[in-house]
Amino acid sequence: MHKTESSVAAPAPAVTTRLIKPAYWLWCLLPLLCWGIIELSIDRVSLFRLLNTATQQLPNLFWVGFNMLGNGWGVFALLCPLLILAPRALLATLCAGALAGVLSRTLKLSLQFPRPASVLDPTSFHIVGNPLTSLAMPSGHTLTAFALATALYFSVPHAKRKNAVWLFVLAALAGLARVAVGAHWPADVLAGMSVGLFSGMVGVSLAQRIPDRLLAPQAWPLRVASVGAALCIYILLADRIDFDETRPFQYFAATMATIGLVLFLRQTVKPQK
Repeated sequence: MHKTESSVAAPAPAVTTRLIKPAYWLWCLLPLLCWGIIELSIDRVSLFRLLNTATQQLPNLFWVGFNMLGNGWGVFALLCPLLILAPRALLATLCAGALAGVLSRTLKLSLQFPRPASVLDPTSFHIVGNPLTSLAMPSGHTLTAFALATALYFSVPHAKRKNAVWLFVLAALAGLARVAVGAHWPADVLAGMSVGLFSGMVGVSLAQRIPDRLLAPQAWPLRVASVGAALCIYILLADRIDFDETRPFQYFAATMATIGLVLFLRQTVKPQK
């Protein structure tokens, strides 16, 4: 009998491209290299004083705002609209943020490095809020900011990533803010960058392995994320995050989280086709 067209072999499925090339993992070492160069060329106290003084050309409110980009509650709230817009990217940031939190706490407790206010006279440099004295290395805010920026960057299609470089600019400003408010040495910030880059790459690698069926609004990962969004809203409205000056940013972040959560809940109650 004559063969029908249906007997022709189906085309092979497209091969997915690797999100993170092996060479990109070397980025994690770049901040550590900068740290080594700085340690050999300038005294850490002198560099801290230089940056802490220079950043005072801008008001505290500016640095307090960027400080929020390193606070887990605040930055996750800002990302809540991704529940609808880009759920895989949101899960990448959650994986990255969870790893970042574990690594940050583990390293801080293991190293036990003193902060500037423990070594220097707190009245000799600019401090916003209460002086912090312990658990300096690495900067947790910087670590979080770079972890999430990296996860978002690698969640963007390769052809459009050049338009997402600004994410690292925001993360760098979040790190500089920790020096501006007198909370960290520059070395703490560079260490946070390094660990943050690593956490972000791991986070996006894990999220890429999540099956598409678990990205539906009715699936449990996004339902858990929505509960986290509700918790963020409560924390941002009920508590003081880092500084008194942070309140306007907390309300803005809570608003973004509310918008994302409402849109997500509307999507979950839509009848499935």
